[in-house]
Amino acid sequence: MNKNQPLISTFGHTIGRTLAAIGLLLLYPLANASAEVPAKAYGVWDRGDSFDPKQYPFLKGLSFNAPWSEVEPKDGVFDWSALDKAVDKALKNNSFLYVSLGVGPEAPEWIYTVGVPKVFTDDTRHADKWPFYPYYLAPAYKTRFHRLITELGRHIRSYPEAKQARIAFIQVKTGCTGDEMAYKGEPKDSRYNLPKSSAEWLKFRLEAFALFVRTFHAGPGRPIDMLFNSVGGDADGEERYGEEWKWLTTHVKGGFGIKNGALSRGHHLKGERTLYEQWTKFLVDPKGLTLFRRSEMDQTWRKTWYQLNVPLNFYWGALNALNGGQSIWDISKVAIQSAKEEGFEHSFYFFNKYAGQIHAQTATEAFCALHKGLDAADTKAYPESKFGKAEPRNVARMLKIVEEYARYGAKVEDKDALLMGQVEQRRSQKGFNDVGWSIWPDNYSRFLTQIDADATSVPQWRVGGPITQSSSIYSRFARAFEHASGKDAMYFKLHDNFFADSKPKSVTIHVVWYDGQAGSSWKLLYDAGNPTMKTAANVTGTGTRKWLDQTVTLTDAVMRRGGTKGSDIALVNADDRDDTFSLVEVHYDRP
Repeated sequence: MNKNQPLISTFGHTIGRTLAAIGLLLLYPLANASAEVPAKAYGVWDRGDSFDPKQYPFLKGLSFNAPWSEVEPKDGVFDWSALDKAVDKALKNNSFLYVSLGVGPEAPEWIYTVGVPKVFTDDTRHADKWPFYPYYLAPAYKTRFHRLITELGRHIRSYPEAKQARIAFIQVKTGCTGDEMAYKGEPKDSRYNLPKSSAEWLKFRLEAFALFVRTFHAGPGRPIDMLFNSVGGDADGEERYGEEWKWLTTHVKGGFGIKNGALSRGHHLKGERTLYEQWTKFLVDPKGLTLFRRSEMDQTWRKTWYQLNVPLNFYWGALNALNGGQSIWDISKVAIQSAKEEGFEHSFYFFNKYAGQIHAQTATEAFCALHKGLDAADTKAYPESKFGKAEPRNVARMLKIVEEYARYGAKVEDKDALLMGQVEQRRSQKGFNDVGWSIWPDNYSRFLTQIDADATSVPQWRVGGPITQSSSIYSRFARAFEHASGKDAMYFKLHDNFFADSKPKSVTIHVVWYDGQAGSSWKLLYDAGNPTMKTAANVTGTGTRKWLDQTVTLTDAVMRRGGTKGSDIALVNADDRDDTFSLVEVHYDRP
């Protein structure tokens, strides 16, 4: 806010002019403006604005989330003082901020005195917080909702450029919370039905999209990126993206954000593979349309399953999210405060390290975390003729698949959770399951891929024994040699564009391995441009039964797929004992 600008502003445009403007936005193409959240802003964010990044250095940004009722306490009278404070804090700390306003049930009480009907539903879970909702299609609601967006834009544009630059994006909210539905539950009065699939609800949302885009992206001033939720459906093929997706990709130039929190809240959650296949191509090394992805850590981490080993679950949740291209991970106040005390800060720093590594040709980091998920939806890996009908509720099939890998530590610890949906899993699951429906089957990685993983190594679960609260974060998943079956080497390749030429480079390789047997030995090899791979390290175990780090800095790394099987890096068995590995990382200081 400018120094001499009053704190309270009033709205002076007529309702008729606002409606006319919305109609024009839908009829005519929007300006070809472009905005992009900087990759340096990707990482862990404060879900509120409570903390100083100097005290919690893993925080990249903070959030301004306010209900409509707080910023417009009276009809046409706006109070942006809390937003001003958040923007000032972001500027002072040289951090980033995103802005969102809660609408729908978070609308001000006075709105029901100007012709907006109250809608009561059959929902009981949220009834104490939201006993009723506004009818979104009421003219009095729509015009004031549009007025709210316009006034938010007007106020943000009043900031000097330095403050506007701190706002990374605006989250577009059109419905109940961030879920983008009209109501929780079904209206008791059928006149107010507004299902997510209805043409009326779609039109309402697209009108709002148009105004948000015009206000923050295509209008005068610095373009500010926007984040949308529920713009993709669950169908196969192009229809999975929905009408909202088609509208956005036509009218929003330069990309936009999507809200999706499932991947960062755990691992082996039902349907996560579908999310990968739908969105990752727009998030990691995208060709053309480039998106960013925001998630939030809710109270999942306080539930029974997460509490079995909090650092371990945060770590594999971070890996799952990174593998799926997660950009921004909002963390709740209590989780931020508990991170150091409970030992899961490492996951936040790890996430920050890789979240902004978007394009292989500019990346400085690459990783491959060794993991296998038993996806019961995969009929190629698990034929129906052997394991039974591939159906989400076929528990017998899942148990047969797990039994196939039981000798490597695979288990089902909560059989009931195999039938739960993703949300219920996070809320009620009581153990670790290694099989599920449409879970991610391969390693978690970014720009570093294992070659022929199942043909050259074996998966491992629960390395060192059952998972307890004291188990290492790496114990959950791993891969190992199996000398008896001739699986004595693991090969890895970097993304084609990670290195641009065959000149020798300075590269650091980091390997996390399990020291399970005294005297067991293995080698780290790499492509140095020679006919055979060069040895970077010879490692011998002492039997500590702990996870150890092996880090090597090379000055002559070529890494242009000149190694065995077209590899850049190899882990090779040096005896007849079976070594176990969890993580391989590559660091490159670009000139």
